[in-house]
Amino acid sequence: MFKQFVPFFLLSVGLAFFPAPGPAEDFSDLIKRCEICHGQNGNSGLPMFPSIAGFSYEGFLYAIDVYREDRRIAAEFQQANAPETVMNNIGQQLSDADAEALANYFSKRKYIPRSQPFDPELASRGAILHEDHCERCHEQNGAAAGDEVAPLAGQWTLYLRMQFDNIRSGKRIVSRRMLNRFKKLNQEDIEALLNFYASIN
Repeated sequence: MFKQFVPFFLLSVGLAFFPAPGPAEDFSDLIKRCEICHGQNGNSGLPMFPSIAGFSYEGFLYAIDVYREDRRIAAEFQQANAPETVMNNIGQQLSDADAEALANYFSKRKYIPRSQPFDPELASRGAILHEDHCERCHEQNGAAAGDEVAPLAGQWTLYLRMQFDNIRSGKRIVSRRMLNRFKKLNQEDIEALLNFYASIN
């Protein structure tokens, strides 16, 4: 897995530092824990982590369930001299009530596409590929959030590349329909799509 060491001032969200919240813990504290990786109001400032603002309510819960069931791997997060953590552990620690409350909160936050460099020529080719292979599920040029899909447009390129690599290698389990479509794409196609999504802001 991809491992990231972060400065000491960032609080760890590791297993030992992310206990299942109890009645005495304020919901705002739980939000702050999520924002350590996913940014203020769910708009990530760290390219290896996705923005989660603007996820649909059902889409957010679907993502939590996928992590709980280990059908998807997550980037490791580690503060110096602290335990590693992954979203799989965090998802398993969250109660259903907390997951639903977080889904309600982040689904109401405004998604802000990340501004990042892209190749205009590749982006133009990626737009065609998206229309042909992806738009049916990832509507509005990848900007739509649905019950089982999150925004692709404006997500960090590094994060998307990691996910595409995981799908190609079989580390991330996706639907048969998506896998069949994905297998039709070569690495040049993937780069074009990544540049297309980076161009939308």
